[in-house]
Amino acid sequence: MPSDNPPTTACDACRRRKVRCNAQQPCSRCQNAGLACRTTIVRRKKGRQGATATVLQELRKAPDHNEPTSTPSPKNTVLYGQFTRNQGLLTLSIVQSCAEYFFTRMLGTVPIMRPPTFQSHINRMTECLHSYCLVNAFCAFVFKQTGYASTLDPDGSKAPLGVALLDEAMAARRHLDPFAAPSRHGITIAFLLYGCQIGMGNQRQAYYFLREATTLYTAGMLDQPEAGQDEDPGGLFWLLLISERAHAIRRHRPITLQITPDSPLLDDTQLDPFNIGFRCLAELYRPFDQAFLSRWNGNELASSQELLIQREEHLQRAVPADLELPDILLADLRVSQQWLRTMIWQLATSAGFLSSTPSHPCLGFGYPLQIARDLSLATWKLSKESLETHGIGLVEKIFEITCTLTDVIACMPPAGMRSSSFDLGPQDYLKHLCTLIHGLPGGEIKFLPLLLAKLSQTLPSMLAPVTQHLNLPLPDAHTLPDIEAGSPIGIRGEWTRGFNWAEMSRIGDTTPENDRSVHLG
Repeated sequence: MPSDNPPTTACDACRRRKVRCNAQQPCSRCQNAGLACRTTIVRRKKGRQGATATVLQELRKAPDHNEPTSTPSPKNTVLYGQFTRNQGLLTLSIVQSCAEYFFTRMLGTVPIMRPPTFQSHINRMTECLHSYCLVNAFCAFVFKQTGYASTLDPDGSKAPLGVALLDEAMAARRHLDPFAAPSRHGITIAFLLYGCQIGMGNQRQAYYFLREATTLYTAGMLDQPEAGQDEDPGGLFWLLLISERAHAIRRHRPITLQITPDSPLLDDTQLDPFNIGFRCLAELYRPFDQAFLSRWNGNELASSQELLIQREEHLQRAVPADLELPDILLADLRVSQQWLRTMIWQLATSAGFLSSTPSHPCLGFGYPLQIARDLSLATWKLSKESLETHGIGLVEKIFEITCTLTDVIACMPPAGMRSSSFDLGPQDYLKHLCTLIHGLPGGEIKFLPLLLAKLSQTLPSMLAPVTQHLNLPLPDAHTLPDIEAGSPIGIRGEWTRGFNWAEMSRIGDTTPENDRSVHLG
């Protein structure tokens, strides 16, 4: 039976976990882990008790017969050690609607979890804090990262329910021991929180969770038997690799995951659209390795023209023009493909490889016009719902492509900008891409003001036609984001943090060939 005196030796839980106990009642380690702290008179026999993580998991699941029964407060329900679940927040209807949206639309681009695995977490929510945290993070991800939030919040400004679910997941996570559950659970939670923070524009927090997910993966803990047999480790590896490389290109961050002969392979025996679409997405990001990023970040000498051409041709093969998939899958594939082509052209620009007589189109001054044309034709064929599904990340890619297109059009003579009666021209592509940004979730608030400021500064002749096309009033100078004095690319504002306008606007930055008078027609 429990001792009436203050404990002078390690409590039962610390002794069994083989960690140092501060001999307080309760001790700090039990408080942090959400365990009942008690010291019995009879010591347990010494010997191997299994891995610390397994022991802690057993302790949490074991019923505590020595603790008095407590009644939940009216505001809360279900106690997990020191964490109290918020009553009425995560309802079954919310979970079911988020799961239906995700598993019918997102498995081809975010195969983080399969329906049977998610259902098992739902079943364990009341007894396992890891599962409760994961389900909250999953639902918050659907609200904040995808277009689902727009169905509850038509103005696109914010989704209070998504924020509340994220806060609940973060609160629960603070009471979790990362080694007390299969490592895949920790990776999944970290990745979902990364997506939530991206959707909210919190780039530093997002990078922290992405880095945590990749670090847990590279630690090799998925080799543990308890990691689960119903999920494909290859899918998780490639999802993390795609996310890390896309984030590294946008934010100039390092990467941890590399493709080696020992890297997991994707299952190529399943021919359903989701698996085909994800394999195409993985192929898009395959060549954007550490060598490319080192040159992209200016840490090494510029890549050779041959390597850039090889990467561009790889992008074309990865998603063929005649690929037939559902609109939801094609939306992310086509936008990502054109965005990565733009990144290759930007690197070629900074390296001084552009020419009026290029050996390959990607080394030509007018290559962004071809990219804009291909993206416009592709998105004209896609439903708006398929584009909305991929949330703010897809809008940001379109925004960066449009910024590059604006820079190129600004270098063209007026005659080259116009279209004929039957053929589309650069102005038409610009208007169409602006329409996409204006109409997709988050675009009107976060990116359109920046784009209009970009037009006002770089291509003022198109500001009135674009705003008229969008059925918007012509903005006054003071209504646009402030432009820093003496800097043609520096724009201040909450949503400009993390955008590297220098990477989007390199024309004329490095070589005399990139003079604004050059003919791009």
